[in-house]
Amino acid sequence: MSSSSDNRWDEVVDVVVVGSGAGALTSALVAREGGATVLVVEKAEYIGGTTAVSGGDMWIPNNHHVADQDSRDEALAYVTRLSDGRAADPHMIEVYIDSAPEALQYLEAHTEYVSKPHTGLDDYYSVVPGRIPGTKAFPRTCSAQPYPARERLGEKWASLVHPSPWIEPQEVSYGEGSITDEELARRKRDGWRGKGGALIAPLLKALLDREVDVRPSTPARQLVTDDSGAVIGVVVGEDGKERRVGARRGVVLACGGFEWNPEMVKTFLGYDVQPVTPWANTGDGHQMAMKVGAKLGGMTGFFSYGVMHDPWEKRPDGGPMPQMEMSLGSGSIIVNQHGRRFMHGGYTYNDFSHPFSHFDQRNPGFTNKAPGWCVFGVEHWGKGVLKDARVVPGDQVRVEGPGGAPAPEWLVVANTIGELAEKIGVDPAVLEETVSTYDKHAEKGEDPEWGDPAQVRKLTGPETVDIHPIGEGPYGAIQQWPGTIGTNGGLRIDPDARVLGNDQPIVDGLYASGNTSASVLGGTYPGGGSCVGPSMVTGYLAGRHLAAKAPRDI
Repeated sequence: MSSSSDNRWDEVVDVVVVGSGAGALTSALVAREGGATVLVVEKAEYIGGTTAVSGGDMWIPNNHHVADQDSRDEALAYVTRLSDGRAADPHMIEVYIDSAPEALQYLEAHTEYVSKPHTGLDDYYSVVPGRIPGTKAFPRTCSAQPYPARERLGEKWASLVHPSPWIEPQEVSYGEGSITDEELARRKRDGWRGKGGALIAPLLKALLDREVDVRPSTPARQLVTDDSGAVIGVVVGEDGKERRVGARRGVVLACGGFEWNPEMVKTFLGYDVQPVTPWANTGDGHQMAMKVGAKLGGMTGFFSYGVMHDPWEKRPDGGPMPQMEMSLGSGSIIVNQHGRRFMHGGYTYNDFSHPFSHFDQRNPGFTNKAPGWCVFGVEHWGKGVLKDARVVPGDQVRVEGPGGAPAPEWLVVANTIGELAEKIGVDPAVLEETVSTYDKHAEKGEDPEWGDPAQVRKLTGPETVDIHPIGEGPYGAIQQWPGTIGTNGGLRIDPDARVLGNDQPIVDGLYASGNTSASVLGGTYPGGGSCVGPSMVTGYLAGRHLAAKAPRDI
């Protein structure tokens, strides 16, 4: 904890916002509209955080597109059932449902952001309405429409909106239907952004128009408090270039989750998950807030996805690039390190990773610990994450990548299932039985082990409905990992997004939003955009309170 007894500041503003995703930029906008001077600091070289690399959808029940078909009570029943008693602060579910439509309309009224319903993306559990109450077979999810970022922001700022290595093409938004190759080429040439970029870019434009200072490559390092424990500023900047910035009204921590911090992941989640988010999400906000007495909630939770690594593409730190894959679809199966099936790639992605943490009483231990293996036949070579893979046949069959590059050890090829089992360290007899059982049923279009006909479908994952066998070789296996699109445990907040304290009810002057805060949906994922929607809404709540707050003498 840093003392401010000397009251020496390098600069003073009303509000400092840490982070630059949907929650951060929304809080900055609303506070600025309320007359506050605002500084936004972002650790990464790019603006937009997890929002910018996402699909840009927001799950907003009762939004103005569908209000005539929706109801507050049904949305509340839905999320309450999904949270299943595990929400850190159950009343925040009501706060979200009541505030989200208002926040969405505020965004559309005060920025150039435009939303439309994500047609075809109904509530994720709407396929089992008899099991889950309150679901809707229409989209509560709102999609950001394509935005001419370069034209509206200029080349400098448009180039700083975080590009997405996962959601392609990033010039096209969900819900707008197919576009021609010519139109896509035009958008690429003219610097348009769709999906997450189409939410971040107009928010950034609104801030720049209002003369908000936005600083990328500026990490927040430490909160500054007064003798009463109130947060009155923050230390920012790279090593040796730190600046003490005073915040007369408050500090908003909206700087993502902790999924890229291995120590925090092991401490709170308990097992390895592979992130598909910006590398800057290392729990900085959590750690700064813990030092000033913030309460935590839901720290064992994360938003799930399946991950396979691209065999040859590298991420900035030199590691293999994670890709969002939940099996390779029909004609493939996922097995554990014992060669037995334990999950299916066709369920909603937020449910995908959790079977990896199963504890088996019969053989004490985590039977399904990561990584698993996705086993497949000849049809999947050269497609998807394996698009650059070339099988070189022969008695010693092998896989090559671009320029003849060898395959990593976690991508295996063999002429028989038994040989494949030996290469991945699995009992050949067990894997042969597993594949034979699957193929026998798949030949009849059935999958009685995992193919729940009511729930397994092609909605957010691979094609798994048209069941068919693994078929002929050469056979392959690629490691299947539990993945995350962001942790969702964090700082507990009140209905104004003020951070709750351990030693006092509220940590005065401190606010939290998005994945830095404890999930306001109880860690659930009821539909597309259940990460970005709460981020934007909690940012709106924080900004609204800060806009009405009188500046303090610091």
